[in-house]
Amino acid sequence: MKKGTILYHESFEFKNGEIGEKLLVLLNTPKPSVEPHLLCKATSQQDGKPQIPGCHPSLSLFFISAGQDFFVKDTWLQLYDIYPVDTASVLQDSFNKQLIIKGILSDKTIIDLMSCIGKIKDIEIEYKRLILEKNELIDKLLEGGRFRAKKR
Repeated sequence: MKKGTILYHESFEFKNGEIGEKLLVLLNTPKPSVEPHLLCKATSQQDGKPQIPGCHPSLSLFFISAGQDFFVKDTWLQLYDIYPVDTASVLQDSFNKQLIIKGILSDKTIIDLMSCIGKIKDIEIEYKRLILEKNELIDKLLEGGRFRAKKR
């Protein structure tokens, strides 16, 4: 799995011990068996959250409008609550059909999300290192010539 993968977990265990269905987004591209899969929850519950697309660093939220990047409803990625999950658990839940890949964020959304994560002060440094370690998408765009340095 790679950064930006959208997952559905039918029996996700929340930090308070409750278990329920949840959409999640993978924030990093982990090295299997070495690095955890860093997941954030996605919610369509507005509860006074801003409805302006993109980054809201003071709230540790990233907003995706309805109809974009797989999401049918307006969706907020809750970056204040990151879940580290080991590879064995991801594989087990996938094998048991409890964890299903539903889609992937667009390249633009992933780049915007990575930029947002860089601005949020409340994300643990170690998580930021794993998430922002190498942005494959920016490298891909640079290699493709979409961004070129001006010649002087």
